[in-house]
Amino acid sequence: MMGDSRSLRPGVLFLAFGLWGIAFLARGWAAETDSTTLVGVAKLDITPSVPVQMYGYAARKTESEGIAGRLKAAALVIGGDSGDGPAVLLTVDCGAVPPSLRDQVFSRIQAKTKVKQERFMLCNSHTHAGPNLAGMASFTGTERQHLESYAQELTDKLERVVLSALEARRPSRLDWTSGSVGFAANRRVLKDGKWTGFGAMLGAPVDHSLPLLRVSDTQGKLLAVVVNYACHNTTLRGNFKQIHGDWAGAAQEAIESDHSGVTALVTIGCGADADPHPHGSVELCQQHGRALADEVKRLLSGPFKPITPRLAARSAVLQLPYAPLPPVDELKRRAANSFPIQRLLGQLERGEKLPTARDYYITVWTFGDDLAMVFLSDEVVVDYALRMKREFDGSRLWISAYANLVSGYVVSERLIGEGGYEVNNSLSALISYGRPESVQPSVEQRIIDCVRALLPEEFHKASREDGAAKR
Repeated sequence: MMGDSRSLRPGVLFLAFGLWGIAFLARGWAAETDSTTLVGVAKLDITPSVPVQMYGYAARKTESEGIAGRLKAAALVIGGDSGDGPAVLLTVDCGAVPPSLRDQVFSRIQAKTKVKQERFMLCNSHTHAGPNLAGMASFTGTERQHLESYAQELTDKLERVVLSALEARRPSRLDWTSGSVGFAANRRVLKDGKWTGFGAMLGAPVDHSLPLLRVSDTQGKLLAVVVNYACHNTTLRGNFKQIHGDWAGAAQEAIESDHSGVTALVTIGCGADADPHPHGSVELCQQHGRALADEVKRLLSGPFKPITPRLAARSAVLQLPYAPLPPVDELKRRAANSFPIQRLLGQLERGEKLPTARDYYITVWTFGDDLAMVFLSDEVVVDYALRMKREFDGSRLWISAYANLVSGYVVSERLIGEGGYEVNNSLSALISYGRPESVQPSVEQRIIDCVRALLPEEFHKASREDGAAKR
């Protein structure tokens, strides 16, 4: 389980390979063919019914004060029960679903149907206007009770939405395409190549691509769309104290309003260093959501690339070993700018045993040689997506972050040279006790190498170019 990485870790690297297969019968008389697969979709409201402490923005100390927008969870299930079983994509309007909660949902689902770890992806929207489940342990009294009650309610609802999607499966076709949306802006302000604060750095690295997965029944009726965009869900800032799904929630509502009966799912790409621009109000959430929905409307007019129904899943647990512990005085000095190091220092002061390695989770789903979906845990900066699209076949890549676990930033070598907030609170800084530049080989290189190992040869750029040359 995600909460206990030992169950996934036989040594430095654990690879779980899904086998290619054609599943014939899932339930009833429904059968898969060479061009269709069983697909089910469902959606539930997960808005808290009581005030709760909110995620993100350390200056925000009080519980939420009303609801400005509803939170949703949606499940897309692909495939039947034979062979490797179904694949589940679960999107949740939440800052960070705790690993223990995710594990509990997975265990419940696994007890009722055949689902493998590498075929169960929980994608956090990372909205900063939702409940702070990740920080629940730091609260006491009524605030803790409210979060615990919501966590139990959310667990039940996530189980229910996945089971509903499993029950709703019917023969469907999958297609995909890609467009672009422009409201993400790199938020890292630099002076002389060094980080100085946050702002909108137009022209700095950002990923505006908007891949779209279309699900249609055998009669061509649109059932669902999944889109992915690389931008923080931080249109609403720390002075906003109401529950809301931010731009991702607004985009879902706009898409579903445009296309009656359709379920919209939003996953977040490598946008840890990108903020919505402009930001600051519910109206701007709606503006960004409308822009995304308009691009979806345009893309749905075609053309699309068909996707083979064969889904293979490969996953890895990449171990990132901790550096030797520095002197306590030095650790305290570095902790001033790093929340992760503050937590480690607290463990040390309480006499707790510090971890020896940090696990990092990577999963790749491939649909024949038509499309590869890469799922990365934590808050990943844009350089990872841009680099993968250069080094692999970017025309067939879909890259999501915030998958299954959100506990820190995953920064690139470029950002480490610039320094600043994301770097100080990154996995690289965590395992090196504040010296991310000392991690060699870099976390970036280890992750890229791991993705390369998980991607089938068909998606390596050289192999596709070689194939085109031969034709």
